[in-house]
Amino acid sequence: MAGRTFLSSGVTEDGAPRDLVEGTRVRLSFTDEEISASAGCNTMGGTFRIIDGTLLVGDLAMTEMGCPDGLAEQDTWLAGLLGAEPALSLEEDTLTLTTGSTVLTLQDREVADPDLPLQGTVWRLDSFISGDAVSSVPAGVEASLTFGPDGTLEVQAGCNTGSAPYTLGEDGTSVSVGDAVMTLKACDDERGLVERMVMEVLSSNELEVDITARTLTLQAHGRGLGLRGD
Repeated sequence: MAGRTFLSSGVTEDGAPRDLVEGTRVRLSFTDEEISASAGCNTMGGTFRIIDGTLLVGDLAMTEMGCPDGLAEQDTWLAGLLGAEPALSLEEDTLTLTTGSTVLTLQDREVADPDLPLQGTVWRLDSFISGDAVSSVPAGVEASLTFGPDGTLEVQAGCNTGSAPYTLGEDGTSVSVGDAVMTLKACDDERGLVERMVMEVLSSNELEVDITARTLTLQAHGRGLGLRGD
């Protein structure tokens, strides 16, 4: 269990499907002693034990974001399920929690939502990272990176476009980007600001690569880019 994340694949109550709010899934993540859970809005967490096939969760702490209609109720439902000492069954990549007439079935995240490959995926810029702070890309500005299998990085930097050579580290957890050849349009608005920030990150000697499902993070020296794959 430790180090694994599971995503819901189905919920039934009294034998009938229970629909989650559209676009949401239950997510459960485990460390050696702690569980983190979410149902589409807030995140809750606490300690846990498994005794004789029963999941025993300690007092749950929960974030306090305001949730759209339906999501607050879904948070409450999930917290109640976890606190009801559900029976737990894990068979390979399938985790099942059962309490009363409710059955929650989940799949290992790496099976349900596998990591996209770095190469060949169009990675669209979603955020900028500076230390512990994350900021969103200005509305209406589009930027993307595409790592080709031939060692060429196609860059849409927000204003100009171009390409650069790149080299992957041996284990695929780092990448070095060479000098980019870009078009030379002048952009004095937010597109230009985004472009400068993108190119500053890409000019780092070596970038750490972290891919989780559809999310790519490129970072070096506390600065980085957050991207989502198509």
